[in-house]
Amino acid sequence: MKKFLMGNELIALAAYNAGVRSAYAYPGTPSSEILEYFIKISEDVYAQWSVNEKIALELAGAEAVSGKFVLCSMKQVGLNVAADPFFSIAYTGIKGALVIASADDPGPYSSQTEQDSRMYAMSAKLPVFDPINPEDAYFLTKKAVDLSHKYEITVMIRPVMRVCHSRQSIDVDIEKNNLIISNSFEKDTARWAATPKFRKQLHSILNQKLKDISNEYYKEFKINKKSDFAVVGSGYSFAMAMDIVAEDDLNIDLYKLDLPFPLPDELINSLLEEYEKILVIEETQPVIEMQFARRDKVFGRLNGFITNMGELTYQYLQSKLYQFLGKENEIEEFDVDVKSVKPRLCPGCGHRPAFYAIKKVAKNRGIFPGDIGCYTLGVNLEAVDTCICMGASVTFAEGLKRANNEKVVIATIGDSTFFHTGVPALINAVANDSKIVLAILDNETTAMTGFQPVPHNHKKISIERVVIGCGVDFCKTIDPYDFDGSIKLLNEAIEYSEKNNTPAVAIFKHPCVTKIKYKGKKRVVITDKCKNCKICYEKFECPAIFEDKFANAAKIDELLCVNCGVCISVCPFDAIAYIDEVDDEV
Repeated sequence: MKKFLMGNELIALAAYNAGVRSAYAYPGTPSSEILEYFIKISEDVYAQWSVNEKIALELAGAEAVSGKFVLCSMKQVGLNVAADPFFSIAYTGIKGALVIASADDPGPYSSQTEQDSRMYAMSAKLPVFDPINPEDAYFLTKKAVDLSHKYEITVMIRPVMRVCHSRQSIDVDIEKNNLIISNSFEKDTARWAATPKFRKQLHSILNQKLKDISNEYYKEFKINKKSDFAVVGSGYSFAMAMDIVAEDDLNIDLYKLDLPFPLPDELINSLLEEYEKILVIEETQPVIEMQFARRDKVFGRLNGFITNMGELTYQYLQSKLYQFLGKENEIEEFDVDVKSVKPRLCPGCGHRPAFYAIKKVAKNRGIFPGDIGCYTLGVNLEAVDTCICMGASVTFAEGLKRANNEKVVIATIGDSTFFHTGVPALINAVANDSKIVLAILDNETTAMTGFQPVPHNHKKISIERVVIGCGVDFCKTIDPYDFDGSIKLLNEAIEYSEKNNTPAVAIFKHPCVTKIKYKGKKRVVITDKCKNCKICYEKFECPAIFEDKFANAAKIDELLCVNCGVCISVCPFDAIAYIDEVDDEV
């Protein structure tokens, strides 16, 4: 049956059709839809949104060493969190099948970095597939599962954002897999609990597996020389190169390398012997290029021919292909300067008044380390000064306070991120008597990546109990719509922390406005008292308020406004007020 599916959806379907029945993940763009679609495929699957990527991969590994076929998905920076088990499981291997889908973000468009997951695979000595489009992702994922099972080795598939989120029409359906899978753990301490002596032996076995895999996968590889120039590569950027060569009728031989690591020496040597010049096209690191020994013939990132950062665009590659051939280059290289509206928190978002309260309380005496998520947009409200990685707001707060003792340090972190890596950071701050304030912004979901569940959706888990369990004595919760109360709470937290040499925690709890509906609210209006001070739409940055230049006053966009009323507390001239009841849903 023809289906028009996203790359992430095809990865999930391919894994299922290859025998995978368990999947683990932590949400992160551009990978989130993999697990979301896997859940929908069949009732006979188990899927879990884990607390973080390390836990997800350890759970997947435990099932895989028991003979199960398992998928584990994350984004590229999530692989950093999972690096410890990632490297170790490479040595021990698995019994069933374990495929890791690590989605990369060249650009980057929604990440802190544009790191290349293939470099991790190369370092850990694990095979990695690099699909050029959604259909390719489907077939390479199936190959990854089969390869993993045959060689008892973890295999990575690494789709980039353009592959993850592109859709393609493909003739595919849910298959009945008749593979008999043994799913019982067999004790083997020399392998599963290997000491350093046995780890060395496992390393030797891993090296042999890589050699066997590369030779087998590329045993049908044929060189079909029609030109003196060849382009080799993998991934989405290579797909664009294929289109350019075809559309512009360029005299270049193309070689798509599904498995960029490991490559057999015979393949590399054959290409080097046949061609005068070889251009390597890949994103974003020179994984393929580093495996070629003859630098005089090879063009790419290592000799500066290809840029060492950013996404490779169609126009950029077109220019480079002409340059590679020595043709006159009439294609102008340029970066499109698009002046777009900066991203902002949604109208009525509970994070906005929390950030504004933080700024009001400590703007001239504070440092505000932030974290990863919607609340990174607190930078627009001058309430986020640093943003490093998941959970780093808390540890950065401890370090910043130690280096700037005279300052008030207020860290912000979301509910999902707090459970991800914020808990050990808070324990560390308590153990080291750090005088910081931690503001946990709880919107009861993982909003930025598609509203995946959070641990405290479970009735046995609450943020307050976890915080107290970390050794924090001051832990209070407030709805950030209570703006005056939020300011009071923050001042209390600062005073308590400074006086008692310990962290204090303020939890700002309000459901994500995109997931709830407002009924029976009073309507918010701007009165003729408005002096157009610009605080509500520039400083408070509410998207539902804008400047009416003709009236020289602020005005409310009633289609966007959710009537939260927080702007009433923000206005210094009492120019915003509630009027009659509204019975319709907003």
